[in-house]
Formats: sequence, structure tokens, C-alpha cells
Amino acid sequence: MQKFQDMNVLILDHCEYLTHISDVSGLPNLEKLSFKDCKSLITIHNSIGYLIKLEILDAMGCRKLKSFPPLRLPSLKELELSGCWSLNSFPKLLCRMTNIENILLYETSIRELPSSFQNLSGLSRLSLEGRGMRFPKHNGKMFSIVFSNVKALSLVNNNLSDDCLPILLKWCVIVTYLNLMKSKFKTLPECLTECHHLVKINVSYCKYLEEIRGIPPNLKELFAYECNSLSSSSRRMLMNQVCCCFLLH
Repeated sequence: MQKFQDMNVLILDHCEYLTHISDVSGLPNLEKLSFKDCKSLITIHNSIGYLIKLEILDAMGCRKLKSFPPLRLPSLKELELSGCWSLNSFPKLLCRMTNIENILLYETSIRELPSSFQNLSGLSRLSLEGRGMRFPKHNGKMFSIVFSNVKALSLVNNNLSDDCLPILLKWCVIVTYLNLMKSKFKTLPECLTECHHLVKINVSYCKYLEEIRGIPPNLKELFAYECNSLSSSSRRMLMNQVCCCFLLH
């Protein structure tokens, strides 16, 4: 590793037989580390979590990876863990990571986020999709901190109940795009009218959605494909108040 200490980028993508990533502490100048679609990868050395210049960390599609080391990555801008089917916990964050802009968590086994998640106060895009992320009804301080700068929020196929949704919307202070596809709530609440920055909503395939009580004042687009339970009065309201409304079924 001493021979490569000036290396900036390390790509190990699609290494079919790679099972372990060893000590990378000899690569202190790494800015991008990618090992996506290493489908046999089981373990990662803790040193990955201490690459202080690392900006992009991509582990997409590492299906057998069950855990991720703690992260002290003050320069990190993007973290990709999508498709890590066996990953059941989000890595512990050991420092404030104010540079991070994008976290993608499609199709993992992660159900809850650690309290250290609030160290991501600079986050602008967050995708938590695929296997039923649980959001607390109370003690939402962590989420209100994290979501305070998020502009694009995707929560596809999560356990969003009618009790949880109004709380979630209060956290979405400056969100402009909200994706709630395949959720289980029955009502879009009246408090949506307080989401002044929201211009695009996707509630397609929310098969339990019956009623829409509020529409953000600046909403431009609403996608509601296959929302077959939506009342006729809600449909009429949408068609009259939203510029581009897609209600195909």
C-alpha cells in the first residue's frame, strides 16, 4: 500500500470473487472508493471508515455484506448502499459530516436509523426505499435535524401510517420533491398545505389512499397512478388545483 499512498481513486467494481476488503489505511488520499456489485463480499476492514479525504463511497449491490464499519469521513459527499440486501444496520457515524449531499438506501434490510444519523445535517437528497423503514411517532429530533436541508426525499415502499405521515411532513421544511410510492397511508393530510416548497409529489401505487385533504400551494405535479381507492371528490380537487396531475388506472 505504501507504493500507492498518492492514489485518489480505487475501483473494485464487479469483482466476482472478492470476499474481503483489507486494510486501506496506506491510501490516505483516496477520494473515491467503489466496490459495487461485488456479490461475494462479506467483510470490510474498519480502516475504510477513517479515510478523511474520501468523498464518494459506493457499495451498491454487495448482496452478502451484513455489516458496515463505523464512519469518520468528514469529506464524504455521497454514500451508496443500495442493493445490499443483507445489510441490517446503518453504519455508525463518528463525526459530523456536513459535506454529505446524497445517501441512497434502496433494497436493504435496514429498518431503523441510528441516533448518529443526525450528524448528516447537510444532506440534500435522501432515499430510504424498499423494505419497510420504521419511523418513530415520537422523539423526532434526529429526523428534524437530518431533513432540515433535504430537498429530494424518497420513501418508496415504507411503513408510513396515517399517524406517522403528518409528523414526517413537519420535518420536510424545504423538500421540493417527495416520493411516497407504494405506501400504506389512507389520507394525505391537511398539513400538506404548509409545505410551501413542495412542487412535485408521487403517490403512485398507494393502493390504500382514499382521500387528499390538502395540497401544497406551489405544487406543480402530482403522480397518482393506480390509486384505485382514491375518492371521486379527491380526484376532482386534484384536477382543478394541480397543473399536471396524472391519475391513470
